Formats: sequence, structure tokens, C-alpha cells
Amino acid sequence: MHNAGQNVETAQPAYQENHCIVRENTFQAAYSEALQRARQALLIRDIAACCAAGGALLKKRPGSSETIDLCFLNKPVHITLPQAAFSAGGDNRDVSIWEQILILHYLANSERAVLKHALINYRRLRDGAVYAPAFERRCIEPLLSAFGSEPEALIPAATALGGVPADYGDCAVRIPALPRLDIICCLWKGDAEFGPEAAILFDAGAEDFLCAEDMAVLCQQIVLQLIKNRAF
Repeated sequence: MHNAGQNVETAQPAYQENHCIVRENTFQAAYSEALQRARQALLIRDIAACCAAGGALLKKRPGSSETIDLCFLNKPVHITLPQAAFSAGGDNRDVSIWEQILILHYLANSERAVLKHALINYRRLRDGAVYAPAFERRCIEPLLSAFGSEPEALIPAATALGGVPADYGDCAVRIPALPRLDIICCLWKGDAEFGPEAAILFDAGAEDFLCAEDMAVLCQQIVLQLIKNRAF
């Protein structure tokens, strides 16, 4: 019995490891499928019109190929058509699969997107209320935890993302996530009565470019980058 117990104990980590591998493979398969759908969604659009509306540059190449150039979070990105193959300029880093999906969704939706020139928070997006609790957990709370005690640290942390100071709250930055889509991160200092607060705002037309799920992914990645860039 003692030996059997030992076997169970030693087998458990292997099971957990295999379970994690299966789960990771499932996520990768889902991302790959989403990427393929996003490619197809763009390729059936009027790409020239999408690029013009989305602030991207479409270039003709010798033969039948074209390239799309745009900036994503202050990083130059190149897309070669018709394969919709991605590469990043400057530091020569790969473009992650979630970045590719967001950029393709943005471009495919740009032709019909209209900026409203009025700011809203996440909850006011279509389906935003459904994902709002997760958005608070993954975006607002980490932003507040990292910068709530020192809001001014947000400004230098946003520089690498192309962020500039914005006139909201006690401290805010406007980050050009995509050519026509800015994300504004705001902080309010606490006082004797109230604790510090944080908010993430964007144009009411953002939901025409990206759905609520995409906006959550985008904002979470921005917050993670801000925290990474924060000088403690």
C-alpha cells in the first residue's frame, strides 16, 4: 500500500503537467482558428477602403502582392497580402497572435466605423456589461494597484507606448493603440474620505472597430505594459 501511495503521488505532477499542456494546446487551437477567421474577414473586404478609413497605408508591390503598414501600440507593423503575414519593424520582434487578431479585426471593421467624439467606459460598450466584472479584475484593479499611490508615474510608463498626458482626472495618458483608436487611462488621487480610483476610457465609436471582448484584451495588454514600464 505504501508503494502504491508513492506511485499516486509521483504520478500527480505528471498528470497536472499533461493537463496544462492539453489546455494550452486547446487555447492555441482556438487562437489559430480565430486568426484564420480574422484573415478571411479582411480579405473579403475592400482592403483599400478599410486601410483609408483605418489610417493604415496600403502599398502595391511588384507582382500581385500588397503590404499594409500601420502602428500598433507605437510599434510599426507590416502585413503582406494576400497571405496576411505579419512582421514588426524596428526591433524586429514577432507580432503575437493576439495582436494579429486585433489588428485584422480593426482593419476589417474600419470601413464602417464612425468615431463619435464622446468618451465612454467599458461597461457602456455593446456587451460591455457582460464582461465588465472581468474587465475590472484584469484591467482596472491592476492599473489602480500599480499607480494609485503615485499617479504621476503613469506618464513616463506610457511613453514607450506613444502615450501623452491627457487632461482627465488627477493624472491621465492618451495611448494611440491603433491609428483611429486611442485608449485613455485615468487616475484620481485618494483623500481622507475616498480611496484612489482608476478608469479606462475610449471613444464611443470604439465598438465599431473592436467588439467588447477585443477591447478587453487590448486594454489588459496596455495595462500590463504600463505596469512593466513603471519605474518603482
